[in-house]
Formats: sequence, C-alpha cells, structure tokens
Amino acid sequence: MDLEILNNIQEKVTDIKNEIKQNNNHLEEVELAKKLDAIKEYSVDRFEGEYAILEDRKTKEMKQVRRDMLPENIKEGSILQCVNDKYINNEELTNQERERIKDKMNKLWN
Repeated sequence: MDLEILNNIQEKVTDIKNEIKQNNNHLEEVELAKKLDAIKEYSVDRFEGEYAILEDRKTKEMKQVRRDMLPENIKEGSILQCVNDKYINNEELTNQERERIKDKMNKLWN
C-alpha cells in the first residue's frame, strides 16, 4: 500500500516536471517570436460547436479555428498567442485585460 502511494506521488511529480518543461519551451518560443515580430494575438470571442471564433487583437479580423487545435483551458475572453501555428493561452494578458475591463466598468458605474 505504501509503495503504491509513493508511486502515485512519483508519477504526479513527473507530470508536473513535464508540464513545467513544456511551459518553458513555450515561453522561449514566444520570446523569440516577439523579437522577430512573428507573433499574433487573438481573443476568444465565442464557441460555435467544435470551433472557436477568434478575433485578431490588431486587425479585428475574425478567424474560425477547431477547438482541438487550441489549449484545453480557454474560455470566452481568453487571450491566445499564435506562434508557428501553435496557440498558447496567455493567462497573464487575459488577467490584465479582465482587470482593465473591470476598472472601466467601475469608472462607468461609479
């Protein structure tokens, strides 16, 4: 029984290490793309069946992308960065944008 618990803990640690490594690889790729000005940013506008409708944050053009091409944990309003046809959820930008909108609404109603 104790050995089973230790194996489960070891598996979880390995999963976490792999996730950290994957995130670091994404961060390096994003930084390089920024330097090359080869990164696009999209906001998730809505979902329609198995597709997400994305809005280019610069041009405001809409784009339809299959959900299985996107990170799992996105929602309407999430901000994605596209590098080499890979979509990366940028939680920091998403939170900043939500705070900006929240502040705007507070100023409007107060």
